[in-house]
Amino acid sequence: MPTMQPYLYLLLWFAGAHSLDTFRGPLFEVTCPRGALSCEAAYCGFENINEDLPELLLTNLTTSTILYCEKNTCFPCIRVQLTASLAGVENNSSLDEIGSGFEENSDEDYNEGWVKISTSQPEGGITLCAEVKIQFTLSRSRPMATVELSCFRAAMSSEVRVKASTNSGVLQTTHKMEDCTLKDFLENIEWCKVPKINITLEKELQMAVVKIPHNYCMMFKHEVLPAFQSQNQLDGDKLEMTTVYRNFSDIVPCLCIELWSTTIEDARRRKECPFSDATEFQGNVWRLSRLAVEYKGKALQWTLSSPCNMSGEIMLCSRSGDGELCHEIPHSRQNFQVNKMSEFKSVDPHPSLCVKIISGEHVNLSCPFDGDVSSLWKVESKLKRSNVVMTIFHAINHMNFSICIMEGNKCEHFLQKIDQVNQQMKQIDLISQDCLQIWRSDVKFSARITVCPFEMYARARWAPLMVLSLIPVLAVIAILLVKKEILKGCTEVIKWDYNTTPTGSPRKILLLYSVDHSPFENLVSTFASVLADLNIKVVVDLWKRREIGIQGTLPWFHSQKADIVEEGGKIIILFSKGASIKCNAWLNSSGDSETLSDPYDGFMAALNCALPDVTKGNVSGNYVVAYFEDLLNKAYIPEIFRKIPIYSLPSQVAEFLQEIGLPAKCVSDQKKHSCPSNISRCLSNVIKECQIWEESHSTGFRALKKFENMSKEQHERDALIRLPLTKIKNLSIV
Repeated sequence: MPTMQPYLYLLLWFAGAHSLDTFRGPLFEVTCPRGALSCEAAYCGFENINEDLPELLLTNLTTSTILYCEKNTCFPCIRVQLTASLAGVENNSSLDEIGSGFEENSDEDYNEGWVKISTSQPEGGITLCAEVKIQFTLSRSRPMATVELSCFRAAMSSEVRVKASTNSGVLQTTHKMEDCTLKDFLENIEWCKVPKINITLEKELQMAVVKIPHNYCMMFKHEVLPAFQSQNQLDGDKLEMTTVYRNFSDIVPCLCIELWSTTIEDARRRKECPFSDATEFQGNVWRLSRLAVEYKGKALQWTLSSPCNMSGEIMLCSRSGDGELCHEIPHSRQNFQVNKMSEFKSVDPHPSLCVKIISGEHVNLSCPFDGDVSSLWKVESKLKRSNVVMTIFHAINHMNFSICIMEGNKCEHFLQKIDQVNQQMKQIDLISQDCLQIWRSDVKFSARITVCPFEMYARARWAPLMVLSLIPVLAVIAILLVKKEILKGCTEVIKWDYNTTPTGSPRKILLLYSVDHSPFENLVSTFASVLADLNIKVVVDLWKRREIGIQGTLPWFHSQKADIVEEGGKIIILFSKGASIKCNAWLNSSGDSETLSDPYDGFMAALNCALPDVTKGNVSGNYVVAYFEDLLNKAYIPEIFRKIPIYSLPSQVAEFLQEIGLPAKCVSDQKKHSCPSNISRCLSNVIKECQIWEESHSTGFRALKKFENMSKEQHERDALIRLPLTKIKNLSIV
């Protein structure tokens, strides 16, 4: 244990267990602890110091921090300790020379010298100076003495240059003044005495309450650089009330509070960041962030304002129709810094051009040119007789375009010749039925418009044939239905045992649906979760939106379809009112006047991948159609899908599960709960929510067109976060 004592003393010294000396006398009081007969000090320039006295040789200069107190007020101060000797006294003969210089004072037995001591603080421009006179006793050797001068006032945390000088030499050092963390300063200096900030979180009020002592004020500040320009009236200004309320919705982890006294000039400020570890406020960072854009020249300037530092990437993308799915424009991705203006150079201001921000799990999509009717170019496609003619209209002469053919995840160069109709119109007589992408090639960043001629061919050529071919199919279905009713009483009720689980690897299904409204989206999620609990691998875009946003809609659905076919899974087309509206409008539209655009949401993009198989009859057991009987009449499912097995849910859950390949087990015990009954119970409440929503927003199939418009509005509710978009000026085309 004795070996630990030195370490204990050292620890106590660093912890502030030692105390500073306290000086209460007048400033520039000097003492002579060793070697000097007497000493005195005065401010520089006073007449009582005679600079004609012999010079001193300076040998050592040290400084220390002390407390200087006047009445009940204390300040940090610097004590200077100086060791000096009298110049000119080297031996015995020197003593005689010195004595001869002071014949008029021959009765005195001492000699004198002087030194000037000064301090300067560069940050405040403060300079202090004192002259010190030292009296030495006469001696045959060189007289030497140590004096202490108390003291030079200094600012907290400052660096002070201390200099001792005579005509023959200079000694200097730098003294680092401590800050308020020093125990003696904290206890004795009023400037350091700032109370702790009292904060309570009132969950019932959803507010943070900050209590401020009297004669104190506070300020909210965000710890982010460059600084965040907050819209909150509480931020950035001095608050002098004793109680401050702040909504939970306006609190972020990097929000800090500064507190200081109003009675002390240039008072010390205490800063605390009490919410830094509060994860419940993390979501407010994105909610309070804003994206400001300005189209200037051919550059799209942008600033992402955020109350806290974030890291991530920003890019340009091309949006398909009114949906939130957006394909990244090549070479536009870059890292972003918050609260700092940046730009994309050489940008085409097309309405489909959007800005996408990705930070961790957060994805934001903002489209600055959305709704701008003054687009520089557009694409129209019309069916003329047996061909599809695509026309590119552009407002600027000699505008250049590039075209490629989409093949899976690749886009191959389009080799067909483009006819120049006039200076502002180009035309192509399309031979290929593959989807194409068109974009401007005379700028660095341009939106890519997707055109799929196959859709027009399908409507014009296949729809009439489908109607004729479905007549015998419907007749067969009618016979089977009659037969089923006859045999219904003779069949045993098939129930699913809870303990039955599929053997081998889980079956994989791809679920396609239309986002009609928020309750229906919740119903789809519940349905997918129930299937997943039965050891079925469910793939649904609802759970893959971030992956889709990065990969692109069409490539993602193509890759999922390929995996399903390869693994022998099923593609489930879940029909609803919105899905029926879109399919019927597509198949029943007039091919002579319909303009081909790119209005796809996720469902239509997926249907674009599946429809070629359906129209050609290449379903080969891979497709299943389902609908919720309480939400949709089977008659509204388009005829073209009647060749695929169709199941009404939840009444035909058992048959549906057998269709997708889940093994069944017949049990005769009526007391056991069946799997279909359990699924029906899971879906019933969610289906009722959908019914309530649809009854309050639509009047049945007579209002299907209105329902379609409303479903588009509801489609805006997505996993993507939409930051407030600020157009700094009217987006103009220069």
